[in-house]
Amino acid sequence: MKSIVWLFSIFISFGALGTEQELQPTKSGLYDVGGFKLYLECYENDKPQLILEQGFGLSGSDGVWLKNIKRLKNDFSVCLYDRAGLGKSEKGPVPFTVNDMSRRLRNLLQAANVKSPYYFAGHSYGSYIINSYNNLFPKEVLGAVLIDPPTFGYFYTMGTRWPKELKTDNKQLLRQMNFELTVLDPLFEKVPEKVDHMKSYKELKNASTFGSKPLITVRAKNTDKRYDPPFVPDEIAQKMDDLDSNADGYFKSLSKNSKIVYSESEKHFLHIHDSDLVVKSIKELVSK
Repeated sequence: MKSIVWLFSIFISFGALGTEQELQPTKSGLYDVGGFKLYLECYENDKPQLILEQGFGLSGSDGVWLKNIKRLKNDFSVCLYDRAGLGKSEKGPVPFTVNDMSRRLRNLLQAANVKSPYYFAGHSYGSYIINSYNNLFPKEVLGAVLIDPPTFGYFYTMGTRWPKELKTDNKQLLRQMNFELTVLDPLFEKVPEKVDHMKSYKELKNASTFGSKPLITVRAKNTDKRYDPPFVPDEIAQKMDDLDSNADGYFKSLSKNSKIVYSESEKHFLHIHDSDLVVKSIKELVSK
């Protein structure tokens, strides 16, 4: 993991990076999930159902996935959506947790008559929602691809690794500390999704594994670089480094049928920058 990539991916939406207008959904619109509506878009056929999850603050309706959907539609019936307050979806009650997001997704799929069971593919934070969905509704999950996901505890570590007594004149260090501590405030104004990360951590801490379901983790190229910039003291940086060094072990432990593959790209948005590997990995779910 690289600090600057993860930090900026929390707050910045890529927007429509590669819209393919000629691919038309078979189903699209807003569906009530319990007092508010979420936007769903599907490219349906008689193939196994695939649900695509986006990274933090990003929306499925931005068009980024369409090129990949064109390559997947012969193997899957594909749906993607916008979480509450993002893209074309309405805002719902805030703050919310990762389990709330999973329940909202389930309500959305049921309202739109998208029948289970499902394969999932999720980028970055989307992996947390997939993990939650599998924990809450295990019979509805067939397998998953996690695309450059943060290991479990990433956001929790951001909010807990900074000593309360820390005093420094280093403006860069103060800026990073104050930024990371915003995860403790789910209603922080500039955060696109009002997630209670600390409560979500507790919800996933003892989550069930995927059992023997196929699980493929696609990670960005391992550069062996330190997670934090040099100005972060070693005793603070070590917690993130430990989390990163144990990541492969964590992802392998999620399923008895687990596989980890590394991209040649160092980019975080691998479904854009290494779409061949991502598409190949998703297709592998139905061949395992």
